[in-house]
Amino acid sequence: MLQFILRLLTTALLSWNIAAQAETIQPAAPAGIYTLLQEHNVLENYLQEEVGELTGTVIQAAGKWPGYRINSAYADGLINIYLVDSARLPETNILAKFGVELTRSSIQGNALAHEATKTLFVDTVLLKSLITAAHLVAYSDYETIAAVGLLKARGIDAFRDIWNPQINPALKTAAYTEQWVLMASGALAFTLAHELGHIALGEQNVNKRRTPLRFKSREDKDKHWTCTELIDERYRLQQSIEKEADDFAVSVLSKILFPPGILEKPLLRYELGAHWYIIYSMSEQMIEALYATESKNIHAALRLQLGNEIYNELKAKRSNTRQGSIKVFFPKTHPANIRRASHSLKQMAQSPYSLYYGQGSSSDQDIALFELFIGMECRNLKEKYDF
Repeated sequence: MLQFILRLLTTALLSWNIAAQAETIQPAAPAGIYTLLQEHNVLENYLQEEVGELTGTVIQAAGKWPGYRINSAYADGLINIYLVDSARLPETNILAKFGVELTRSSIQGNALAHEATKTLFVDTVLLKSLITAAHLVAYSDYETIAAVGLLKARGIDAFRDIWNPQINPALKTAAYTEQWVLMASGALAFTLAHELGHIALGEQNVNKRRTPLRFKSREDKDKHWTCTELIDERYRLQQSIEKEADDFAVSVLSKILFPPGILEKPLLRYELGAHWYIIYSMSEQMIEALYATESKNIHAALRLQLGNEIYNELKAKRSNTRQGSIKVFFPKTHPANIRRASHSLKQMAQSPYSLYYGQGSSSDQDIALFELFIGMECRNLKEKYDF
């Protein structure tokens, strides 16, 4: 299946125009961030106590910052976290004067770090989506990809009875070991630890460019994104930074065990959810691939995984724009998810408190075949163009 995807799919042409260097502007004092977020009414106190408990645990394990504040006035030296509702954000950047890129599209369904001010922005849609998908997997017959597909097809508001604590008060009283809690909390912990990794690494200059490579066909240009050594230096650096942030997250989560008395033996508290988050992220990519390509084989595979009802709902929401699935599976700024998954899970399994300690991965052979195919494609491309 991977071979078919990589051979046949194409991506949209990518612009290599080099923008003029912008005038350097001194950012405003970060203390004003909280005030501006309040003025625009984008802060949401969604499960703030629970998110704070998890965040505090992760920050303590990281051992780099004395504490945090959440949806409060900015505090220098602490990690400042703002839970924002991306649906309320305009497309114009309301925090531009602080040097922060915060728009609806930049954070929708995600979290992002601003290294200079030690600030994390978390979209509450991400929190609600993780909780809803985890419930659907735990309490129904849906696999993760079908749960994600259902969320994408119907929107988060259709599942208010799951994620709204006023309707579902059990959200605030659930035990550590309930399946949905293990999944959603571990997924959020990995997300936050990854963003904290960016803050720990500090601001990085990735604006290095080289003369763009020239290709004879659109297909070859698309394929080059699978070859790390061929992509532009600035994207290679950005991918390297993302990998370091992943490594930081794994290192931090490998220190966090369940509180004493919860289990019979000590185990990593967030490992199961970190594993699930990778499946969740890959499921999101597969839904993006449905929107991105016309491949009959990919659509047939997705119909089988999603079921006819969800597949048809998703297909009805597609636009007429097709970027091709290579761009989905091999983004410019991040390593391919399958590589991130393999690397991160292997690292976490090295902890003696891992559920998988001392065990081989059942996916090792598949990963090896995947990398073998990618290596062959890259060699063919380099030989064809004498790179």
